[in-house]
Amino acid sequence: MAELKGLNIRVMGAPIQTRIFQAITTSPTVIAYNEIYNAIQTGVIDAAENEAAGIQQMKFYEVGPEISLTQHAITVRPVCFSGKTFRRLPEDLQAAIVKAGNEAGAYGRHIESTEDAVKLAQMESEGKLRTHVFAQRNTLQQLAAPVKIAYASEIGAEQVLKRIEAIR
Repeated sequence: MAELKGLNIRVMGAPIQTRIFQAITTSPTVIAYNEIYNAIQTGVIDAAENEAAGIQQMKFYEVGPEISLTQHAITVRPVCFSGKTFRRLPEDLQAAIVKAGNEAGAYGRHIESTEDAVKLAQMESEGKLRTHVFAQRNTLQQLAAPVKIAYASEIGAEQVLKRIEAIR
């Protein structure tokens, strides 16, 4: 946690990202995704957060080879469907779509998390990066909790946050 204090880290342009990273004591900086490599290389930022596929594809390991395994985020890959179209379908097809969406979400999450570990291990074995266990995830969650609650309230998503928090 001491190393995070004041760390100039790239975040997405969503206000919740800035608030969360401020809450965990970093100094968040909004930078376009395609500019991360140069920003790290030139010292505009000290760090960025990303999944292994992005680190590998964008070769961020070339300029930022030290990877802290914070497990601070869950990547969400929603399956979206037009409500208007969905409501026009017969109930059996609606049920099939909901079932398939749930199964696809679970499968996608499993694949992404499994591939993440495989990709990191591969890059580490190739000498491209070094991973470091981050043992203070609970502290990150505690610092972020008030921000998440306030933001959920702000956008009327308290029940959504409760449902997310209930998933273990």
